[in-house]
Amino acid sequence: MAYVAKVKKEVLKTFIRTPKESIEGIVYKLPQSRLLDMLNDKEDPFFAVCDATVCSVTDGKLLYKTNFLAVNKNHVIHISGESPAGEKTTE
Repeated sequence: MAYVAKVKKEVLKTFIRTPKESIEGIVYKLPQSRLLDMLNDKEDPFFAVCDATVCSVTDGKLLYKTNFLAVNKNHVIHISGESPAGEKTTE
């Protein structure tokens, strides 16, 4: 039987703005880290958003919904999230 390491992560409902889309979904992060830390990590140019809803910023129309979306960090203009306790945080 193989050993599988489990890493506890926090679930954050996030709001992400790119040049052409607004994205709402779930981002998983390490408890001791911030969203900003995740964006500044240069090892991986993408981060995962689960249960994503993607809308056009020009007219607000729903473009699509997906269970998984890889977002290019270089395209992020703004990201904000809610902490597990429901406190609003912006980074």
